[in-house]
Amino acid sequence: MVAGICYAVYVLKKSKTKAQEIQFQQTTCIKDVLDIVGELSSLDENYRHYSEVKGHLHSVSGDVEAPFSQRPVAYYENEVFSVHEETRTERDDDGNTRTVTDKVESSLSSEKSPVEVYLSDSSSTEKVYIDMASFGSDVDLMPGCNRMESSDSNWVRDNFNFSFSNPRGSRFLGYRFFEEILPEDQPMYILGEIHKRGNRLYVGRSVTTKKPSHVTYKSEEELLDDVKNEKFIALAIAIGSVIAGIAVMFLFS
Repeated sequence: MVAGICYAVYVLKKSKTKAQEIQFQQTTCIKDVLDIVGELSSLDENYRHYSEVKGHLHSVSGDVEAPFSQRPVAYYENEVFSVHEETRTERDDDGNTRTVTDKVESSLSSEKSPVEVYLSDSSSTEKVYIDMASFGSDVDLMPGCNRMESSDSNWVRDNFNFSFSNPRGSRFLGYRFFEEILPEDQPMYILGEIHKRGNRLYVGRSVTTKKPSHVTYKSEEELLDDVKNEKFIALAIAIGSVIAGIAVMFLFS
């Protein structure tokens, strides 16, 4: 009960801070960011400027293709799972048995697009490179592919070389290919810290101010709706934890 309430309080506090930053942070164009960071970086080479930037997403090469959906993209992430059906026998307190069948997935491989991406806008010819890895889970991606392939699939045989052992007592169903993408020239919204690395301008997770960070293809309004949903789920968890705790106390009283 205590753990559930603490988690809910943490999420509510985090969501409130994030919503405030999204609502009140002013969008800065690349030209203005370049002037601010360029000037202050001459005084402190480690200077990082917390900002909200919008623009269009591009890959450095301009010719990235998502492996599973085979679509032209700027960025992708994917993962392959082996899918098994496992059967087990359960026995209740009265000695009765029943057979339970579960679908189990195991990760075989995962990949993130190796090509750098950057943001551009009409205010400048300069680019703001995006440190995607620094944002961690605070990156919203679009659905690209979520498909099942059988074990004798020609497509799997021609494109992949998987090696794994089938768990004992299970039946192999096939492979699940999951992929998320960001298309080339996609309008983006980024909340993070902009800084210089050599002659390049980068945007990454906020580390000096510890403020909310996010990379998304969604509008500010859609992002605020997501934050509201997070708050609703956190409240539901808190209420559920209290009810469960009271039920347990009555049970053992």
